[in-house]
Amino acid sequence: MKGAGLFWSVYKNLEQETLNFSRYIHFSSDQKKVYSMSIADIIVRCAVEIEAISKRIYESLGGEMNPVDDNGQKRDLYFDTDCLALIENEYLISKKELIISAPTFYFEESDRIIAPLYKANKRGTSGSKWKQAYQALKHDRYGALKKWGNIECLINALGALYLLNLYFKDTVYQLKEGLESFDARVDSDVFSVFTFDASNFTMSPGKMDDSCIRKKPEDCLERAAYIIKCTDEHFLNLHEAIKKDDEEMRKKIINSPKVLQYFREHPEYKPDSLMNILVDAIGKEGLGQFISTKNLMPQLRVKKLEAVINKHRNIYPTLS
Repeated sequence: MKGAGLFWSVYKNLEQETLNFSRYIHFSSDQKKVYSMSIADIIVRCAVEIEAISKRIYESLGGEMNPVDDNGQKRDLYFDTDCLALIENEYLISKKELIISAPTFYFEESDRIIAPLYKANKRGTSGSKWKQAYQALKHDRYGALKKWGNIECLINALGALYLLNLYFKDTVYQLKEGLESFDARVDSDVFSVFTFDASNFTMSPGKMDDSCIRKKPEDCLERAAYIIKCTDEHFLNLHEAIKKDDEEMRKKIINSPKVLQYFREHPEYKPDSLMNILVDAIGKEGLGQFISTKNLMPQLRVKKLEAVINKHRNIYPTLS
């Protein structure tokens, strides 16, 4: 998206400044409330960037750039109740979680997972802590420093900016070396994202769509910023291949002398599937001669995978 590189370079500078702090301050769970004027400065700068990038994402989603109040009078565009609210409605960004994975940060496991955009579209004490910190530090840097200018607010503000940058960049990664080749750090030296694996699915000559995705108990689509999936083209090719194999199997079954003989001897027979016909008419030991995978196997040998940003839309097209 236009301007994404500019926002990303600013984010990386803020990230590097944060990493530099970890050389002098021990970033750990018992140090979360450590505060300083320099930390407060980065929090404010992160929030200023969040304001700017959220408006660009809002605009790309078709948001009204010249809003009016209830009386029809032109009003300011608000980055939280307008922009982040629309982004939340589209992408469920409040549910997206990050892992603090920097090797020089020593947070306990319970503190390593954050949802930095949780309640970011809310105002006042209902809003996220980093946003409360931003408002307090912006209006009274000295008075708010001890409560709000701390490491915890900094990490969450930086995480919020990181997530918004990922959505604004909307980068698609081609995974030529398979599922494991996706780096969940996604160009960050501080955070890693959660992913949702949609690359394993049930194949059918009938309808294929997102309902075919095989989910593990620990899978959670809402928390994932990225989805690992087959390309739409490859998904289509797999479907076409299994349809051809199914058609060939049907022809073999219909033309099989043993099957025809079985139907003549059992006129009352009403099978509920092709497989049942084969089992009843020929027996399990004879199934191999009918099942065809010659079209499917070449497609399975080279799975074309990609990692895409999770926009909570259909992962795969509906095929039938």
